[in-house]
Amino acid sequence: MKNLLGIIGSPRKMGNCELMVKEIAAAVPGSPELSMVRLVEKDIRPCKACYRCLTGDCPHQDDFNGVFQAILDADAVVVAAPAYLRGTHSSLQRFLDRGLQAYRHVDALYGKPAVAVATAGVEDGEGSALLGVENFIRQLGLSLKGRAVVRATFPGDAIVFEEGRSAARRLAAALVSPDDYVPEGVSCPECRGTYFEFRGAAAVYCLSCGGTGTLSVDGGNIRPMIGPPAHSWRKKEEMTSHGKWLIGQRDEFLRQRERLKDAVKPYLGGEFI
Repeated sequence: MKNLLGIIGSPRKMGNCELMVKEIAAAVPGSPELSMVRLVEKDIRPCKACYRCLTGDCPHQDDFNGVFQAILDADAVVVAAPAYLRGTHSSLQRFLDRGLQAYRHVDALYGKPAVAVATAGVEDGEGSALLGVENFIRQLGLSLKGRAVVRATFPGDAIVFEEGRSAARRLAAALVSPDDYVPEGVSCPECRGTYFEFRGAAAVYCLSCGGTGTLSVDGGNIRPMIGPPAHSWRKKEEMTSHGKWLIGQRDEFLRQRERLKDAVKPYLGGEFI
């Protein structure tokens, strides 16, 4: 590994996310060159849902392409973001909203090692923040090699306490490990995600990949039986296929555009704040 990219989803300079990125980089064998991007400082405009990026250039002229190119060029990626009101900082999602362009670069992105870090100021305060950071990695086609929630109330706590330093060492080792990431405890057999929505008494839905199935208990051990989702990007060929499907859907919309315009005419207008 020569080039390591740190993506920081926090507005705080020298905050715990930035410190964790640097601590992880320092522990990676071979001392790769670290470059970083603080997403909140970049002009990344909201997606227009025009789908032009699937086959051509995005109409926005902003900083997205520069950051995206840095991800393409890196050998590995560290993504760190704080929990804001029990969710992931919005800078990650705003970038990911433009992520359909990843389907044009499957060969360069798929399997690239990445690790996820979420910081939270109080015990059990991370909510869905780590899920959001993991989703950022997964949806771009990168390979999640490890993850950690780091409790850090004040700027600097992430490296002052052993919890953060040990997490950094573990994630640094994971970045260069040839082994697939296997989380502790119950995980989805399709994607290794650990986030589920219960639908009824035993039905479950995996929030990481969209697979559905059931849970069984065997000798006190919980075992999820989950099948692949209708649209999956867990494997390289599936991500390529999904990109082609999206292009087909865009073309189908263009064929039906006039009919759809007529259907929505009665809903035109309204008062907006």
